[in-house]
Amino acid sequence: MSTQWNDLAELVSVKEMKEQTNNLLLVDGVNLAFRYIQRKNYNNYTDDYIRTVTSLGNSYGARRIICCFDSGASAYRKQLFPEYKQNRKVERTEEEQERFTQFFNCLTDTIDALPFEHYKFKGIEADDIIAYFTKNLSDKYDHTWIISSDRDLFQLMKHNISIFNMYSRKEITKDSLLEAHGVCPREYSYARMIEGDTGDGINGVEGIGPKRSIALIKEYKNIDNLISSLPLKGGAKYIKNLNNSVEILKRNEKLINLLDYTSEVICSVEKSDLIKDMLNTALKV
Repeated sequence: MSTQWNDLAELVSVKEMKEQTNNLLLVDGVNLAFRYIQRKNYNNYTDDYIRTVTSLGNSYGARRIICCFDSGASAYRKQLFPEYKQNRKVERTEEEQERFTQFFNCLTDTIDALPFEHYKFKGIEADDIIAYFTKNLSDKYDHTWIISSDRDLFQLMKHNISIFNMYSRKEITKDSLLEAHGVCPREYSYARMIEGDTGDGINGVEGIGPKRSIALIKEYKNIDNLISSLPLKGGAKYIKNLNNSVEILKRNEKLINLLDYTSEVICSVEKSDLIKDMLNTALKV
């Protein structure tokens, strides 16, 4: 079962935790900031943001804290799928737009004021930076904690990598994911490749939602096996749609898979050599 906290103060003492652990904290920076968008301090939350990250680092016994930020849409995913995240462009009233502008202005100031290690690269999403660090840094630490409410990051979980959702105040681990959905983290991401990701404007196989996608992955284990098994027999509409969706499945695998395309993601942007050098330097700390 996942753990739920009512307040961060309920955790064990900072000193006790840090004496016992050597953990890494990876913060999905913009995701965390959005908790302020509807608050009174939406344009003045820098100090509170820093206190929150500090508290999370103390609570999880983090020897190292890395904040990762989005900077525009993913160049890699836009090349694959121009409609990526186009659904997020919504009309706002003048008042709403002013609120958003002030919110993001404060976010810029917050990033500049952070006393923590942080990374932000034009055309690379925070998810990809977090995935890079989980792949290349996590084995140096006892446990890695990712701070985010983004389900795309579930695929990164292992025995030593877990997630804390600040919005639900719940921890998600590979065991709690298995208990809730009956699949491991990678299988969960495969299921999302089938159903699509409406939040990012990624269409999946029509007529297949979370339950059916998970059932298919439980049977076929991964996307390659599923594609190799097509066409499936059956007269149901969703099966016919699935049989005709090989290209959608192949595309979604490249869009949603965070673990296997980090090199392609980095190489898709300008100054990729400089970014590689910065990230490689971070691994040596």
